[in-house]
Amino acid sequence: MPPGIKSLLGLGLNYCIQTPKPSNELDKTIERFKTDVRRVSFFVHNPPEENEKDADTITYIPELYIKDTWEPPKSVDPDVEKCIESFEHDLRLQQSRYNIPRPSNLQPRQWELSSTLKFNDMFIAIEADKNLGGCFLLRDTYIKRGVKEHLGNTSVYKPLSQQQAKNLLRIINRKMSIFISKRQDDLSAAEFHFLWESMHKYADNMARFRMSLKAHKTPWKMRPIVCCAGTALNNLSRWLDYWLQKLKPFIPTYIRDSTQLLEQLQQLGPLPPGAKIFTADANSMYTNICTDHAIEMISMWLDTLKSDLPEGFPLEAVKEAMEIVMRNNLFEWGDMHFLQLLGTAMGTSAACMWATIYFACHEIMTLIPKYGRYLLIFKRFIDDMLGIWIDDGTPNAWENFKADTNNFGILTWEFEEPSQSVDFLDLTIIIERNRIITRTYQKALNLYQYIMPQSNHPPRMMKGIIYSLMRNYHRQNTKYKDYKSMATKLFHRHVNRGWDRSTMKDWIISADEKIQQEQNEQPTSASTESEEPVSNKERVFLHFEYHKNDIPKSRVRAIYDKNCKELLSTRLGIKQLTIAYSRPKNIKDTITKAKLHQAPGHEASKYYSGEQTSP
Repeated sequence: MPPGIKSLLGLGLNYCIQTPKPSNELDKTIERFKTDVRRVSFFVHNPPEENEKDADTITYIPELYIKDTWEPPKSVDPDVEKCIESFEHDLRLQQSRYNIPRPSNLQPRQWELSSTLKFNDMFIAIEADKNLGGCFLLRDTYIKRGVKEHLGNTSVYKPLSQQQAKNLLRIINRKMSIFISKRQDDLSAAEFHFLWESMHKYADNMARFRMSLKAHKTPWKMRPIVCCAGTALNNLSRWLDYWLQKLKPFIPTYIRDSTQLLEQLQQLGPLPPGAKIFTADANSMYTNICTDHAIEMISMWLDTLKSDLPEGFPLEAVKEAMEIVMRNNLFEWGDMHFLQLLGTAMGTSAACMWATIYFACHEIMTLIPKYGRYLLIFKRFIDDMLGIWIDDGTPNAWENFKADTNNFGILTWEFEEPSQSVDFLDLTIIIERNRIITRTYQKALNLYQYIMPQSNHPPRMMKGIIYSLMRNYHRQNTKYKDYKSMATKLFHRHVNRGWDRSTMKDWIISADEKIQQEQNEQPTSASTESEEPVSNKERVFLHFEYHKNDIPKSRVRAIYDKNCKELLSTRLGIKQLTIAYSRPKNIKDTITKAKLHQAPGHEASKYYSGEQTSP
């Protein structure tokens, strides 16, 4: 193992790297600012005609956004262009004064490792499940595990030659092109624009296979992941997910997260005698959903909802998109290419809702009608099931429920028997004196790699993180002593990560006071007028990559106020400048890689064929 790897991984994958000099590329910052101002100027001087503001105008849908390639021309108002030039001149001049080399927040050895690990021929860095940090494996072991545990299963993954993969990608693109043309009448202008632009922008991109480590399992295993971002097929999957999300109100077992579950548990009141809690975990849910069965069941369920579906729901287009997305999950791994034959198309945007809806069909059609009288509450978060079972003495009711749960396609579930206490998501749920109480659950292997003070994060952000964690603990812990215990642990864990004791104490106390104040506030009947939000026509952005030693936000705003504020407000109606900071690269960005790096002579195909068995 390379020296220094433990100290590097110990920083945490979210540790943001501070380069010796500010890493912000000012050219890109200025160009984006110019584009924003010129866009507003163009539409101020070229307002759309009334007849253009109809259904054919592209309407913005946040979930289906794709960056437009249109570049607005220079403003016809010479004063606007002059103020932009003045702003650019002053900003470059002032920023240059901060462009002075200072020590990085990495030690020299850590810096070297972070720069070279992605392409190390012997080792590979990957992420562990369940917030267990970064892991370091022999690249040889990683590839062999990928073949043995996943890609070597030819009933699930079909290997393809490079030419076969290219031909299949063209066929998939053709299917999507036909879909877009055939379903144009079912699509809004925004949806059509999104899908059509995706086809042109991402047609040649292929998904990448990688794995994370199930370090919490004994023995440890690998979790398969397909990185589909930036592919045309995934954008069709994004469109599919956009519509599947609208079906959540029709799924009685659906929960968004543990916060929503808490709200429902708190409404239960006293429990009847004999009530116990149970949980169940699906066995490899994604790969154990038969595609044929899923398409059949989901389509059948959608047909039963036909008269109740949301307005404009493109039923037949959704069915067709399911076929295309779930049957064409093509990806590369090193020098190999595969087509997923069975299960949910891993990594695609619609995967979670697809899997959720699939088993909901069984819950709605069989489990709830047959066993509803035994289930005081019955909820599921994708592949994690929770219920409160009422035992009324009926023989074999519980065993029959488990058997029927496992009688749906090839998907099976592992049950924990009903008891007085269970761990579910980030909650421990307990029945005490016939009432539900909860407390925060954290896995025993959790490393608690909270952001360190040396990390290149905005200082004010940390106070918000502490408040958010404290608010979660307050919601999750029925008893004050448990909430207090979590707050104490939060304090000590952050101090162990290097935070100043006094500062952390002040932030935690401040968060608690704010939470108590919010809890005690009574809603007022008098309506108060609030300012209307600023629209995109009235706001411009200045995008910076954050760096602790870069020009401060206050100085940037002063330069804008001096050169642009009054003129852009009076001439173009721009009311606000938003300085938007993006996150700099963190440890995860620099040491992990979606595309598999292969050492010469150690290609994935050699391990797959058995030609290569050792480093």
